[in-house]
Amino acid sequence: MRIKNIFGLVLPSLVIWGLALSPLPGADKDSLPSTENVKKDIFFLASDKCEGRGPLTKGLDLAADYISGQFKDAGLKPLGKDGSYFQPFKIAGAKLDEKPNLVIKASNLQVDTQPKNRRFKFSHRLDTSGKQEKIFALEVGKDFEAMGLSQAGKANGNIVFCGFGITVDDGKKYDDYSNIDAKGKIVMVLRDAPKFKEESKIFDSNGKKRQLASLTEKILNAEKHGALAVLFVNDRDTAKETSDALLPFNYTALARSPGKIPAFHLSRSIAGELVSVALGKNLDDIQKNIEESMVSASALLDAISVDLELKLTRGKDVVPLKNIAGVLDGSGPLANETIVIGAHYDHLGYGGAGSLSSQKKLLIHHGADDNGSGTTGMLELVRRFSAIKNRQGRKILFMAFSGEELGLFGSAHFVNNPLIPISEISAMVNLDMIGRLSKDADTKKDKVLLEGTGTAEIFEPLLDKKNSSGDFVFVKKKSGFGPSDHASFCEKKIPVLFFWTGTHPEYHTPLDTAERINLDGLLKIVGFVEKIVVELSQVEKRPAFVEVKGGASPRPAGNMPRLGIRPGYSDDKEGVLVEGVSDGDPAAKAGIKKGDRIIEISGKKVGNIETYMQIMAGEKKGTTIDVGVERDGKKIKVPVKLD
Repeated sequence: MRIKNIFGLVLPSLVIWGLALSPLPGADKDSLPSTENVKKDIFFLASDKCEGRGPLTKGLDLAADYISGQFKDAGLKPLGKDGSYFQPFKIAGAKLDEKPNLVIKASNLQVDTQPKNRRFKFSHRLDTSGKQEKIFALEVGKDFEAMGLSQAGKANGNIVFCGFGITVDDGKKYDDYSNIDAKGKIVMVLRDAPKFKEESKIFDSNGKKRQLASLTEKILNAEKHGALAVLFVNDRDTAKETSDALLPFNYTALARSPGKIPAFHLSRSIAGELVSVALGKNLDDIQKNIEESMVSASALLDAISVDLELKLTRGKDVVPLKNIAGVLDGSGPLANETIVIGAHYDHLGYGGAGSLSSQKKLLIHHGADDNGSGTTGMLELVRRFSAIKNRQGRKILFMAFSGEELGLFGSAHFVNNPLIPISEISAMVNLDMIGRLSKDADTKKDKVLLEGTGTAEIFEPLLDKKNSSGDFVFVKKKSGFGPSDHASFCEKKIPVLFFWTGTHPEYHTPLDTAERINLDGLLKIVGFVEKIVVELSQVEKRPAFVEVKGGASPRPAGNMPRLGIRPGYSDDKEGVLVEGVSDGDPAAKAGIKKGDRIIEISGKKVGNIETYMQIMAGEKKGTTIDVGVERDGKKIKVPVKLD
């Protein structure tokens, strides 16, 4: 489920095994819930083999093959390309065209070429002026990596060490560029943010600190100061925790590039040796001094220069993904209409920008609840409905979407490139994070979060009727817009229902594992959804779409201010497209409208949704900010008071 990173909520979790439910009237005995089948599904999808089902991992394709195999076994009719169940599409990202090149050179340095404690291996050559140069032989994957959020480019220049690469309050509080000229040079900066002795004197909020610590912000700051390229280096704590591991290219390959310059990740051990031979200082000591004195220690690494070249392809049609679609035909007078049951099967892979883990190691984010649980629930419904003989009513289209965590890309692709006429779809039911059912604190009943209940008049009476025994307490939201795939269908004026059980401490961390899934609760929700889908597939009058006003994404937890907009996650142009505004929230009060494109906040360029979130994380509630928007081809500034 796509709830922006940075913040999470805390809910209890249960692990309960075994359940027996009564079949629906008229259902075939083979459609009885199978705990073993569900357990098999969730434990496979959340296994190490599937690698967190992240884009650019083999595990995502492995999961896709598993899901399509279940569709085939159940007898669903494939709707995909070339008779398959797959609907391929591509999203924006970057891929390497050839191995990156990074050469470090030293001129006129008196360096022992064979010390026992130095990793460098030197070769010698004469430069263009006839002076002897030492060429540092570096190995890609061991000593450096290209970064996926980089731009392609070629650069040559001296190295300048720029501390943590941050500027706080235009340099009034702290500025790593205040005493150094980075123009035309290659900057070396530490990752993360400094742990200042008195942080409150420098960072006025944790949000501001996170913003300045981001890779995106550091690239933009380096570019602002005229740097030709950036060399990131693990800070001391990250190096210690990760054994100085490098970020693989693919780790940030799906992030939109914030700037126009190349970026590399250089190992701390190599960077430390460069600092040592050029400045005669220890990198650990330099970092410690920065944090204790709260004063920048930037310096030119005299006589050390870099030749680098990075060839990559970046664009909107670079990274291949695929939805999975299979249909179960109906019969009778309603057979030409369709109910969609959907769940996204992708997750975060090894983490990335969406991770909420405090660990800096690259660990598999298993995504058992998000959204192995929804996919598992969908597969159980495939088995139940396909086992019903001579089923009457509307067709049921089962869909597993990809690219949800990146911005609802799979569902957006489907509704804009439907495999069946979009006009045939009567309703969409979305299952995302249904694996952690728990009791409501007040009623002691199982609590389910339900969204989209106002998008069709039939929904609320139907939900109440099917819950007449009071098995569930529902937390209802009328709007059909939210951070999951149902929003793409709601945008096309299709009634939607979204079932989920809320976030929890393991959300978007490596601890969201299959062992933590409440299988009893998952099956109980599946049983209820089955009743709803049976009714929706057979009700004579097609549900009519009702537009609910507002509908911005839910307020994030924590103290992050918000505008109250619904951003266009699948939009690939510069800035952030406003697809909707929530009545009564700051954006609406200030006059920001649907269709506006946010390009600037508080004088800072908004390149994409990631930079938008980072900038907003650094703003304060109660203040008034200037939001620059493009509207009808004109640029205007809108003062917005944050709440």
